[in-house]
Amino acid sequence: MGSSREETILLLSLKVVDGDQDQDQDGGHGNNLRLPHVELIAKLRGQVLHVPDMLDVFSSWPRGGRNKYHARLKARFDELIEEVFPDEEMRKRAAKNDFAFFTSCWFPDADWDDLLTVGLFSFWLFHCDDAMDDLDGTVARDYAASCRYRRQVLDYTRWSLGLGPVVGDGNSKGWMARFLSWFCPLRKWSPPAPNLPNTVFKEYGVRTQAGTSKVFREMFWAEIKQYIDHCEIEQRERMTGEMADTLDGYLRIRHHTSAVRAYGFVTQQGTNIRLSVSIMKSPQMQALWDEITIIIIIINDILSVKKELAAGAVHNAVPVMYSLGKPLDVVMGELMVRLASCRDRFDGIAQSVLAMARSESEKKDLEKFIDGLRTNATGTIEFCKLADRYRNEKYFNEDGSMDVVL
Repeated sequence: MGSSREETILLLSLKVVDGDQDQDQDGGHGNNLRLPHVELIAKLRGQVLHVPDMLDVFSSWPRGGRNKYHARLKARFDELIEEVFPDEEMRKRAAKNDFAFFTSCWFPDADWDDLLTVGLFSFWLFHCDDAMDDLDGTVARDYAASCRYRRQVLDYTRWSLGLGPVVGDGNSKGWMARFLSWFCPLRKWSPPAPNLPNTVFKEYGVRTQAGTSKVFREMFWAEIKQYIDHCEIEQRERMTGEMADTLDGYLRIRHHTSAVRAYGFVTQQGTNIRLSVSIMKSPQMQALWDEITIIIIIINDILSVKKELAAGAVHNAVPVMYSLGKPLDVVMGELMVRLASCRDRFDGIAQSVLAMARSESEKKDLEKFIDGLRTNATGTIEFCKLADRYRNEKYFNEDGSMDVVL
């Protein structure tokens, strides 16, 4: 990996073709062969994706709107942007993303301190992820560099959460230093931040250490590691031109690269509750997290597909299904059915989770947490429809649906 041949493949796959594109009479759906990324993007470009109002699917779920501290959080994030992005163009891009708005949609009822805590995580996550996905950046185009970056992220996040080094993690470089750090008080383990935006995780880690147990943080970091490890798999597929040949195959990888499961822990912070370890590890809770993860992946993929295609990315449920010979109206129909099925399963599993409560107070915490996850989903819809990051607002129809020109 990381060879010049692979970089050539990547650069070719990122080229978005301009101009009119010849299409077969059947719209390019004459067989089930997967299209090369360039051709796939060209065939999708200019087509109209009709998106029903997805809030109708979740009409029984809570919708919190925007947190009352949104403006205060945005001001804090504006300060952070000035601190961690030395380049003016990067600062403009970061400000446009408005992750204070995202945090406010996901946690509309959080108090200021909790909102800032979860907001710092979101700020870190999006910028950490963008470094791996930025098609103009060195990390995204250089496999060896991205592997180093991921190792540094794992070390830095673990250290920031107050956890010790992982010995025997397969990274031979610095192994002895890590090993000795367990036994030599004078040799304190202090890994460097991968870059300036990652330093934001340090403040988040300090806040998290103050309010959670080591067991919670170990479980939480394990989800961060799953996310980072699967980003490596996703990058390999992107660089070699691979693409999932089924929706389920795509979702298996995306399940972890979305980082939604990590929010199972962050949402506890945003709702100011702490669940017991036994409940967090239970099959019922794990199944609940799986369903909300798929829901948020599908919502985000639908509402971000225009942005991703413009950036030359096809690892998204819409182009994956289209590449298998399905017209866009069929793709949308199947994804909406999938959303409704996930919603129903989530609601069913939620009842089994509530049945695990050992007291009334624990049941109230579980109800609050479950509604928090539901709000994460409806908040994703509101954020993706209105945020400048996705540029969807101009495609609104009066009935809440959208007609997005890809």
